[in-house]
Amino acid sequence: MNFRPVHSTRRALGAMARGPYVALVGTATIFVAVFATGLFAAALGGAERLLQAWAGEVQLSVYLAPGSDLEAAARSARAIAPGRPVEAVPAATALRRLQDDLGDQARVLEGVGPGALPDAVDVRAPGISLDGARDLAARLRAGVPGAAEVDYGNTWLETLERLVRRAQLAALVLFGALAVATSVLVSNTLRLAVFARRDEIEIMKLVGATDAFVSAPFLIEGFLQGVIGAGLAVGALVSLHALVVPRLAASIAAAGGLRLADTLPPPLLAGLVLGGGAVGLLGSALSVARTLRRVHE
Repeated sequence: MNFRPVHSTRRALGAMARGPYVALVGTATIFVAVFATGLFAAALGGAERLLQAWAGEVQLSVYLAPGSDLEAAARSARAIAPGRPVEAVPAATALRRLQDDLGDQARVLEGVGPGALPDAVDVRAPGISLDGARDLAARLRAGVPGAAEVDYGNTWLETLERLVRRAQLAALVLFGALAVATSVLVSNTLRLAVFARRDEIEIMKLVGATDAFVSAPFLIEGFLQGVIGAGLAVGALVSLHALVVPRLAASIAAAGGLRLADTLPPPLLAGLVLGGGAVGLLGSALSVARTLRRVHE
């Protein structure tokens, strides 16, 4: 007996209908694994999008060495960043703004003269990416005469960027671990279905059925459970995005621009569904392979 796709699919659907408990457990296991993986990936995607948004809102400040020509520095900054708003900020103006920002706490600056702060050139670059901000900062540092330091919040932004990169690596490790663990769990679950039909399998082998003919319904069953579980997980993730992002935007202004494509892009959703199917297929294959080995022995 050779593999027949339509016949095997019917057998798989019939087996799932006759054993709904096994199908439900396998589907639920894959749902949990795919949901956890997708949630982590969505969080990373959102964090990276927010990182870019925050970078675009950060003002680049070029601090000048003592005795530098402020107007010449501002002209150079305008040439380096054409179209960007550039402002020359004398030390006295910077001190006054700092006092205004401190409000009632401004008394801590009593006795501090304008010379305590350097002259600076502020460059506003709305919408710029983190890499773009880093590149512009390097060009300002090299091209503005008297530039001693360029600050764009790079200390905390780069720290956050490193955390996101490490989390992405951890996500890959997590996905691999979840895939292996889920495959084993699904395999053990499907072993119940295989064990319940072991007599049928042995009879088919006695009458000349090939391993492919015997295995096909179980493989299709595992694949279907994986796709269904992953599909439900994707639906839950999309619903969670619609529920959480508006609430997050109320607390963090930058989160207002988060779209579904930022946290759960279509390639990720497709990958989750296909990954769920692959995990179910792998778990089923492991289970059937064990049974067939025993029959051959």
